Amino acid sequence: MIIKHMGTKTVKDEQTGEDKQVPVENDVSHLVNTCAWSGSRIQAARKLEFTYTQDPRDPNWPVYVMGIGETVKAYSEDGDLQFVGNIYTTERKTSASIISVTCYDNMFILSKSKTTRKFTNMTAEDITKSVCAEMGIKVGNLAETGEKLTFIANEKSGYQIILMAYTEASKKTGKKYQSMMEGDELDVIEKGSLIEGLVIDQYRNITDSSFKESIENMINKVMIVDDKGNLIRYESKDDQIQKYSMIQAVYKESKNKNTQDEVKDIFKGPERTGVIDCLGDYDALSSYSVEIRDIITQLSGQFWIKSDTHTFKDGQHTMKLEIEFENIMTKEKVDNSTKGSNNVNKASSKGKGRRSTNKSKKRKVEIHYVG
Repeated sequence: MIIKHMGTKTVKDEQTGEDKQVPVENDVSHLVNTCAWSGSRIQAARKLEFTYTQDPRDPNWPVYVMGIGETVKAYSEDGDLQFVGNIYTTERKTSASIISVTCYDNMFILSKSKTTRKFTNMTAEDITKSVCAEMGIKVGNLAETGEKLTFIANEKSGYQIILMAYTEASKKTGKKYQSMMEGDELDVIEKGSLIEGLVIDQYRNITDSSFKESIENMINKVMIVDDKGNLIRYESKDDQIQKYSMIQAVYKESKNKNTQDEVKDIFKGPERTGVIDCLGDYDALSSYSVEIRDIITQLSGQFWIKSDTHTFKDGQHTMKLEIEFENIMTKEKVDNSTKGSNNVNKASSKGKGRRSTNKSKKRKVEIHYVG
C-alpha cells in the first residue's frame, strides 16, 4: 500500500512573484514500517493505522512530521485510490524511534456530528444527500429506493439518520443497504454484492481458516404480553425447539412500536462464524460478499464479509476476513410515532457497489500452495 500525506510546498505566484503555499501529496511509504487498513459492517468508518520511523538523532534519516487533523491518502500498487481520511491520533515512542498514526475516513465525521431534522416525503437517497450537504461530505453513488419517507430525527448523528432512512426503505424494497466511503465520496450500496473475479481458495491463497457454531445466544420462543403483563400470545420457531430445545424471551407490547418487527428482531438462531487468513486483495471489504472454497472448514460457497483487516508488512499484503453466513444489514430504528411512508414508482437500484463490478482481468491473484 502506498501512503501519501497531504502537505504543502512553497512556490512563486506567477502574477505577484510572492511565495505562496500550495497542497502537495508527499509519498511517505519509504518511512512506513507496518500498515493496517480495516473496516467492519458494524462500525461506521474505515481505519488506517501505520507506524513510521523518525529519529532526530540520526542525521542521515529524514525528519518528517504529520499532525492531527491532516489528510492521508492510501493507494494500491496500481495507483488506485483506496482510502482518504484525516489523522485523529499520533503517538511517539522515543526509545523505538517510532511514531504511530491512526486515521479514519470521513464516515467518522458523519458518525460524530449530530443534528435534529424533520424529513417529509423524501427518499432515503435524498435524505442522505441532504445530511451530507449539511455535514460537508461529498456524495458518490447512492442506491435508489424510490420510497418516500417521513420521520423526525432528534439529536441523531448523520450516520444514524442515513441508517434510519435506508432501514425504512429496506422494509419496502426487500433489499439490504450499507453506506461506505469510496475515497472522499459516500456510497450507499446494496449490501452483499459479490466481488467479481475473486475466489478465496484453500489451494491458492488461504493460509489459515476456522469455523465456529454456537447456540449460546439462541432465542426460539417469545412470550408476548400487554403493558400489564397479561399474556397475548406466543410466537416460536418450532423446528429449532425440536432440534435444540426451547429458550424463551418475553416482549411487552408498546403503542409506538411494531410488535411483529420487534419480535422478529428478538429471535436468535444458531450462530455460525468463520475466519479466513489469506493473501490480500484490495476489493475484499466488509459488506460485500465473496466466493470461498475451503472444504476442510466447510466454508464453501458465497459468504458475506463482516469485517476485514488488511496488513502490509515487508512488502507482503495479507488479510483476515470475518465471515457471516447470511446477508445482515446494520439497522437504525425510527420512532413509529414520527414516521410515515408513501409508495412511489420503484426506481431501479444502482447500488451494486464499485468493488463488485471490477473486471476479473484486472485482478492479480498470487498462487500460494499450502500443506
